[in-house]
Amino acid sequence: MRFCLFFLLTSLAFPAQAQKKNVLFIAVDDLKPLLNCYGNEHVHSPNIDALTAAGMLFRNAHCQQALCGPSRLSLLTGYYPDTLGIYGMGEERDKFRPKYPDIPTLPQHFKNNGYVTIGTGKIFDPRNVEGDWDGPQDAVSWTQFFGKNPFNHRSSGPTIGGHYHDPALKSLVSKLTKQGKSKGLLGKPLRTYVRDHGGAPAVECYDVPDDAYKDGAIANRGIEQLEKLKDSGKPFFLAIGFVKPHLPFVAPKKYWDLYDREQLQIAPFQQYPDAAPACAETPYVEARTYSGVPMDGPISMAIQKELIHGYLACVSYVDAQVGKLVAKLKETGLDENTMIVLWGDHGFHLGDKQLWGKHTNYEQSTRAPLIIVRGGFPGGKSNSSPVNFIDIFPTLCELTELPIPKGIDGKSLVPILKGRSDAVQDFAASVYRRNGYSGIAIRTKRYRYVTWYQGAKHKARQGIRLAAKPEFSELYDYETDPQEQRNLSGDPAYADTEKRLAQLNRQHVAFTQGKQFLTN
Repeated sequence: MRFCLFFLLTSLAFPAQAQKKNVLFIAVDDLKPLLNCYGNEHVHSPNIDALTAAGMLFRNAHCQQALCGPSRLSLLTGYYPDTLGIYGMGEERDKFRPKYPDIPTLPQHFKNNGYVTIGTGKIFDPRNVEGDWDGPQDAVSWTQFFGKNPFNHRSSGPTIGGHYHDPALKSLVSKLTKQGKSKGLLGKPLRTYVRDHGGAPAVECYDVPDDAYKDGAIANRGIEQLEKLKDSGKPFFLAIGFVKPHLPFVAPKKYWDLYDREQLQIAPFQQYPDAAPACAETPYVEARTYSGVPMDGPISMAIQKELIHGYLACVSYVDAQVGKLVAKLKETGLDENTMIVLWGDHGFHLGDKQLWGKHTNYEQSTRAPLIIVRGGFPGGKSNSSPVNFIDIFPTLCELTELPIPKGIDGKSLVPILKGRSDAVQDFAASVYRRNGYSGIAIRTKRYRYVTWYQGAKHKARQGIRLAAKPEFSELYDYETDPQEQRNLSGDPAYADTEKRLAQLNRQHVAFTQGKQFLTN
């Protein structure tokens, strides 16, 4: 009796150490805020919408470059692309580890602080890291990563692999591939030959189970890992990277059936802004590299609606996979102690400016969804202050009580999450480089201001040296011109506003220009 009483009193006096928060980290490729919870009532996204009831939705979150690899690398390190000097993918200068062997990535930082870090699908862009996913052969970021074969084969439907599942299409591709090779074509010329003869469509609607396509199989792997983690006794960082709604827009038929194509609206304004500089335009329209979309000239309303239909079907398909992950999280009992972070790596133009892709400094390219759930703050909230994706790194550190790596560029969003402040910064910042120009965009709560600098070429271990002054500038007011129809830079009515925004823009440029060479 005395022993029991002593044990009870001791337990009350010295409570067990609080369990560390787990993190379920969900990345979605090319997902723009085209979701019901962002005010798009025609979009079927009930599972992502449900996350907002327990968390916070950021309405004005922006990637730091509207391109998969640099955007993800920036987010996963907490540094601006201009600080890292990495703007592309696939070339040696774009590889992260040779340049920065000592900079910890987000999963690596959690791993170094006692977490099990597991990933599957697309987290890093494989063209920016060694071994495609920064481990496990060098055990840098991950305890375990399901990379080359990341998918469970649980479907009774078609074998997982490739974008398409229509047997007739597969037969056509096989035939065209043989024909092309007989003509001596390989690599990109071979793909162009297949595309030009109808073998690489921008869309596919085929009646198969969810895990016949990759994202359903990625969700299966995440569910499998949650089952294994539930009794591990160790805190975890589980990263799930879905690959849709990236082109081609392929998804099981039941998700296409959620939408009436005739009711879909095309972009109301399909030109570049009046008085915008030519360097802001992109010659690359991603959808034009697929069969069924003309390589140049106008894209018909029928094709535009088909593409929008495909994008929406992919959004709903991914939403269903998110729902399966969250349901498993609840089933295992892990949900109360697991934060969920859902983000898209950048936006996507769906016909505005006649663009079907990313690769710009405009709103539809840089703005993407960000939802943070169960971080010890009230749910059902939203925030419209400007937020950078590099802010996710320090935010997760603070919410899990891990040290924030010294010197990173991001700012913790915890003051917003816990209601202590409406904003942590005046603007979000993005960059895009094209034809020798660097476009530096800042996005405040109301305005976008972009400066275009001429820049020198890359140096071996450095980024870009910009000209002393910008050559062109752009200003957009989203209260009066949400479609970006007119560049207001130089308009006398906006002179004071432009002066203030130009000063903020210069401050950001000076910060990253000064820092990129110190970091190397």
